[in-house]
Amino acid sequence: MIVKTAGGSGFCMGVQRAMDLALAAAKAKGHIYSFGPLIHNPQEITRLADKIVPVENLAEIVKRPATVIIRSHGVPPHFLTDAQSRGLDIIDGTCPFVKKAQDKAAQLINEGYCLYILGDAAHPEVIGIQGYAKGKAIIINSVQEAKAAPLAKKIALIAQTTQKVETFCQVADILRQKAEDFVSYNTICKHTRLNQEATKELAATVDAMIVIGGYNSSNTKKLAQISKEANIDVYHVESLADLDLNIVRDYGKVGITAGASTPEHIIEEVVKRMTELEKMENVVDKGTECACGCGCEEQQNNCEPEALDQAAANTAAEYNAPEEAANAGDTAADEDQAALDAFTQEYGDMKEIRRGARVKGVVVQVKDDELLVDIGGKSEGVLSASELSADDAKNIHERFNVGDEIDVLILRKENQEGYPILSKRRVDQDIAWDRLAQLKEEKAVVTGTVTDVVKGGVLVDVGLRGFVPASLLSLGYVEDLSTYIGKQLDMKIIECDKHSNKLVLSAKAVLRKAAAAQKEKTWAEIAEGQTRKGVVRRLTNFGAFVDIGGVDGLLHVSEMAWYRVNHPSDLLKEGDEIEVYVLGVDPENEKISLGLKQLCPNPWSLAAEKYPEGSIIDAKVMRTTNFGAFLEVEPGVEGLVHISQMANYRVGKAEDIVKPGDVVKVKVLSVDPEAKRMSLSIKAALPEDEQAEAPAEVADEAADAAAEAVAEEKAEGEEN
Repeated sequence: MIVKTAGGSGFCMGVQRAMDLALAAAKAKGHIYSFGPLIHNPQEITRLADKIVPVENLAEIVKRPATVIIRSHGVPPHFLTDAQSRGLDIIDGTCPFVKKAQDKAAQLINEGYCLYILGDAAHPEVIGIQGYAKGKAIIINSVQEAKAAPLAKKIALIAQTTQKVETFCQVADILRQKAEDFVSYNTICKHTRLNQEATKELAATVDAMIVIGGYNSSNTKKLAQISKEANIDVYHVESLADLDLNIVRDYGKVGITAGASTPEHIIEEVVKRMTELEKMENVVDKGTECACGCGCEEQQNNCEPEALDQAAANTAAEYNAPEEAANAGDTAADEDQAALDAFTQEYGDMKEIRRGARVKGVVVQVKDDELLVDIGGKSEGVLSASELSADDAKNIHERFNVGDEIDVLILRKENQEGYPILSKRRVDQDIAWDRLAQLKEEKAVVTGTVTDVVKGGVLVDVGLRGFVPASLLSLGYVEDLSTYIGKQLDMKIIECDKHSNKLVLSAKAVLRKAAAAQKEKTWAEIAEGQTRKGVVRRLTNFGAFVDIGGVDGLLHVSEMAWYRVNHPSDLLKEGDEIEVYVLGVDPENEKISLGLKQLCPNPWSLAAEKYPEGSIIDAKVMRTTNFGAFLEVEPGVEGLVHISQMANYRVGKAEDIVKPGDVVKVKVLSVDPEAKRMSLSIKAALPEDEQAEAPAEVADEAADAAAEAVAEEKAEGEEN
């Protein structure tokens, strides 16, 4: 007896995904619920009963909080609404191919098509799809029902994922004749199609087929039907316990296939037992060959049981080798392929997988360290995190969702497991090089983020890693390049060479052009009397140069405040953003005079009201002279205390009475806001019993001296 196994048997991607999600959730939460049996396999449901509890109605779930997984078949939209209203946590395990069928159903109904669904009306998958079709789809399950369909202006066809491709094509051919506008979308699961094709090919070469899977599994029943079409004996079993070995051992060649809901361990159990029988038959036939494969000349009954088990396992492994699984069903029958090409528009055509080709794919599963991508081949391609960009790999669950369409490069046609190996990073790089080359040609501006400081400049991310020399980073000298890390820069591409992996950019080129445009605009708009925002670029002993829009204006130290400013650094520092007043504009010589104090009230304008004659106030001694002392009443307002007003006796030097920094009480004798003069008296502010009237001539002398002192002070200020 010879035993062969059909490639692609067992869990499909959708079922495996739902199972992985369910087991992960059950591990985290203790147990979860599934809406209906998670898979159509009673043995597996029983095995997982303590972790995953199936329910037929959400009302059965009375404890909160509770988590419910949607099985791979999917559910109608109203289910989600009901679950949310009950406060249940939902995990969506809907197969991506089923989800595609749901979305297509909703789209086609909205577009006004008379929608036909090829499938079993009682199957949960079809019930879910019908829900997305708003209950308006017509469900048919045979070619005969398609022939009975009425004429319509617009007809569309989709299929339950487990349908036979041949039936889908026949139905599509019939419905196409009944409509002016006909479209069909092959929503049959790729795994299902390949398994069916592999089963059909295998059934044609054997004497009997063993079909493993749940008795209520639509997918498995289809495999049994396909096997029977080869006019051979077919045995549909759920597990090894259902298989009569005394019957199947009499066949010369036996094929094994399994449905998409059949766990691997159940398949392995049947395969192992059948290969043991095969080995035994070979021993009986050859007589001198050891069943264990050890090379001895003993009969089968002399071999150790452990050796027999190992031999059986080795043989099973050979029949289940990934290479065989990957190659099984690679070529469909010519008539089926022709019909499939004619009536499928998405997912239905098997693309040639060629190393180095760039193709579009659809994400069908997102894992922590890789993506599974449908590229139209026999198997989903594997896109590892190492073949994603750094940001994509770091945030893989945020960046990618099931159903996303992405461009990938085929690195290898097959790995050891038979899966194509893909890269998105290299496609992204190729696209980026092409885009940047075009932008360089167009002399366009690109935006990138500074990622690191290297010798001589910084690295920037513009989809690729580029280099900006320090001399091209700014209009001026940059002392600390690290201050640019994380900043976004607008740049021009100086050099772009894909082959040498050289990308050089300049931010200075953009800044220079922008500065020239801003300068021209500023000269066209600026006028005396304006208030403008500016940035302090440079400080000198006599003032500050302020950039007011690509043009530097001079803010003289005398125009900074209403009071004496010793040095501009007392008020400003380089980099300060300030508002200034335009005092004068000289376009011919490109000079602009600026003021700062003009934007503040002149303190002398209110001095007469704030400090009326006769009032007693505190004032700070700023400096002394040979004729008295100048006191600050408030910033910008100073008054003179003549030496004759310092005490009720003759004072030789002002320093004998006060010194700079002292705060003393003074009496306001007079205020002249226009002349910016204020006469003060320390003596007059003394208590009455300490005061003595000065002779009139002394008072007159004091007044004259005060006037002279103010005049001298003013002259000194102008000279400075």
